[in-house]
Amino acid sequence: MTTIFLLAGESKRMGDNKMLLPFKGKNLFESTLQSALTLSDRIIAVLGRDEEIIKTVLKNYDVEIRINRNYKEGQRSSILVGLEGIYDDVAILPGDLPLLKEEDWTMGLRYLSLCISSRPYHNGNPGHPVFIARRDLKGLETSSKPFKEYLEDIGIYKYDATVGAVFDIDTKEDFNRLLDNDSTILNG
Repeated sequence: MTTIFLLAGESKRMGDNKMLLPFKGKNLFESTLQSALTLSDRIIAVLGRDEEIIKTVLKNYDVEIRINRNYKEGQRSSILVGLEGIYDDVAILPGDLPLLKEEDWTMGLRYLSLCISSRPYHNGNPGHPVFIARRDLKGLETSSKPFKEYLEDIGIYKYDATVGAVFDIDTKEDFNRLLDNDSTILNG
């Protein structure tokens, strides 16, 4: 299993680069990375905005770094950079899921063996990581559809997950809720 770890985004709604926000004594993305490191054979971190700063932090981890020079084109462009030369099953994971649980990973892997892709959902909301079997990577690479539409077309298996699979940090309000241990997050 290879994890495509997405760290390239512009953080438009946040303003500041959300991946570099301080959380539990580290950068926000490091919390998400910790869970990926325990459950993935290989991690490819795709960088864009603030790549030099993030590269410096990533030197402390066993990850392969790739740069998406076209990161302003959106998440799909980063996914494609991460997929270059990959021939095994893939998990696609944004770096802003600090509450992600191990069970969200293990269930997705279990379902991946039964279908072409699987994705966690919590209260009807789609989450991450998204798992795609190696047999369909070529379809993902050649599709011109947005990532979400592509997943629907291939018949993604949706499974129930914890709030950690869907609670991402898009705004300053989201980040403040995280820091305040807001019960609406934890109770989902």
